[in-house]
Amino acid sequence: MKKRSLFLVLALTLVMSFGLGGIVSSATVMRIGTIQNLDHPHHKALERFAELVSEKTAGTIKVQIFPMSQLGNAMNQIQSVKMGTLEAFIDGLGWYGQLVEEFHLFDTAYVFDSAQTLEKVLSGPIGQELVEDLIKGHGIGMLSMTWLRAPRHLLSIKPVKTVKDVAGMKLRIPESPSYVVPWKTLGASPTPIAFGETYLALQQKIVEAMECPLDMIYTQKFYEVAKYISLTGHLIEPAGFCVNQKWFQGLTSSQRQALIDSVNEAGIFNNELTMKMEADYKKKLEDAGVEFITVDKAAFMEAVKNAPKELEAKGTWRQGFYDEVLAFLGTITE
Repeated sequence: MKKRSLFLVLALTLVMSFGLGGIVSSATVMRIGTIQNLDHPHHKALERFAELVSEKTAGTIKVQIFPMSQLGNAMNQIQSVKMGTLEAFIDGLGWYGQLVEEFHLFDTAYVFDSAQTLEKVLSGPIGQELVEDLIKGHGIGMLSMTWLRAPRHLLSIKPVKTVKDVAGMKLRIPESPSYVVPWKTLGASPTPIAFGETYLALQQKIVEAMECPLDMIYTQKFYEVAKYISLTGHLIEPAGFCVNQKWFQGLTSSQRQALIDSVNEAGIFNNELTMKMEADYKKKLEDAGVEFITVDKAAFMEAVKNAPKELEAKGTWRQGFYDEVLAFLGTITE
């Protein structure tokens, strides 16, 4: 009886292990890192992405999401994608400027006037060239560059109503020349601080201000330590959804297409949610005691109009690249 029971167990195991096509392999895991909070539109869209991938690949790819900088800061995670120890990462497109310098243009204040204009540049030959440079030079591909982020505004301890009010202000920014130069041009004292340390820096008045979209100001609770938001709208920056190219190419063609379709569908969800939540976050921030200040955006734009040329002169990106972008913008606005 014992031998017969053992035989039945082995038989059941084989039935579970074999399908009509042979041995059933375990699902491929796709780990995605972010630095965003669970309430952020990107995280909610990633949850939708995970559902879509499971559905479209019949469960052969399993998406795991690691939010809130669990896997390190943005550049650490991008480097992990490059090395192949992490499959994917999503956050602002400007981070990739530390690998392909021209990406820095996309997190330079007031270069693009709308998300629609920016999307045309990124989906055209200029964007395609940059993606190819990222693949060839670093083994990193882009699943999407069209997941929108809300416009960035200025959050401060003291009210900022005019360009003059920025003079001498200690401002937390990401450690990137494309952030430093425009704010220095405005008269601020830019202070690079890791995103995860920003709350404490504001609370201890190491810095007097930071700039961020409303969703991040709310979900990261920065409004608890600074009560003024100047609606500068100085930067419209989409997210770069990057993937280790070798890992991606190792998938089947149907799996690759499923990821592309899923990221596009989830991107539509992200963009709709981002626009809806922008108004919701403004109301929540007002209810939390934040004062919103309408500024003269034209005055801010005029003050930083030479920043892109200055950045180019400093070698932030290759000579002539800004002129190429301006020329392309001229063709789509005529």
